[in-house]
Amino acid sequence: MENLADEKEGIDASPPSKSSRALSRFLVWASLFAWRSGVDWRTRRPVFTRITAHASIVVLALVLFVLGGLKPVGQVLGASEMRRSPTPPPMTPAPDVTPYALSGGSWEPSPALVLNRMAVPHTNIPERPRNTVFTYTVLPGDTVFGIAEMFGLSPHTIYWANSDTLQDNPHMLWPDTVLNILPVNGVYHTVSAGETIASIAQDYGVDIGTLYNEWNHLTPNQPLQDGMSLVIPGGTRDFIVWQLPTFSSLAGSAAYDSGVCALPATGVRGNGWFTWPTDSRRISGWVFHDPRNPPHAGIDIGLYTGDPLYAADNGVVRYAGWSNAGYGYLVVLDHGNGYQTYYAHMSAIWVVCGQSVYQGTAIGAGGNTGWSTGPHLHFEVRYEGIPQDPFYYLP
Repeated sequence: MENLADEKEGIDASPPSKSSRALSRFLVWASLFAWRSGVDWRTRRPVFTRITAHASIVVLALVLFVLGGLKPVGQVLGASEMRRSPTPPPMTPAPDVTPYALSGGSWEPSPALVLNRMAVPHTNIPERPRNTVFTYTVLPGDTVFGIAEMFGLSPHTIYWANSDTLQDNPHMLWPDTVLNILPVNGVYHTVSAGETIASIAQDYGVDIGTLYNEWNHLTPNQPLQDGMSLVIPGGTRDFIVWQLPTFSSLAGSAAYDSGVCALPATGVRGNGWFTWPTDSRRISGWVFHDPRNPPHAGIDIGLYTGDPLYAADNGVVRYAGWSNAGYGYLVVLDHGNGYQTYYAHMSAIWVVCGQSVYQGTAIGAGGNTGWSTGPHLHFEVRYEGIPQDPFYYLP
């Protein structure tokens, strides 16, 4: 009987399920993992941190998934109410859109159908190509560079379109000066007697066909008239360099023309190296052939009115007086070796024509005379009349 009972009991006993075995294994694994982790907590901390972070992301994703599938109660109820409603919800009555209304004895369009233009305070004016040459009157504060930028041209074009007015000299730009503004970059040429299309094209380095454009209105074989103005797109020329007036052989007061010395220069000769003409080393304006002002032939050194100016090298005074070319009071020293130095915008001149001066001698005071926008010294170094970069010669 006992054997039968034991056999029956063995038959009734069922093996443990897979879930219970998995749970048991998980508990054993967790216990071992916790025990092993407790051996060296600092080495296990990164593992726990990563597990916690990954578990948090999984939980958050499940929460968002569950919430994303739910709909607001009001939305669900509204849909069911709509399905049960035998009639559609009340509609808002349409406004009166009667095409015409009687006003003042006449039929006029109904206000409901009238489109009113909205007020726009800013209007964008599209850029259009200029089809003619026009003039611009210089305002106080204008510069050649600023005017060129205003009209989308290069500074060279402003000079080359106004050769007679500016003479490639930035000091000639003065308020109320009237400038020609070309429609394109290039040269504005005034025809002289005897010139031809071929000769003009050669002078400015362009093809003959360039002159037959929409601004000149020329026809083949048309003779050029003296005084005609021609737009030469892409044309270039050398810059005009202002030089001292031709030496005069007249005697007495008639020999002086804007400060030019009447007698040949004789005296001390330069030693071939230059020093700074001022105590200041501060550049206050344009430099030599500044990209903003290509014809600028020197450097502008900042100073105060009355500051002394010094001879940059030994030399003889070849010019001492007022200049009509915009330099104001100007002194030019001839160093006897092909070099000359210019000192412009002076407030006082302390040397006389023909005087020999030595390097470092005070020759005058800085100022703001002539066409100048503030106290400074415009200083030039020239060799055989050609402007040089003063920075190549100054220490």
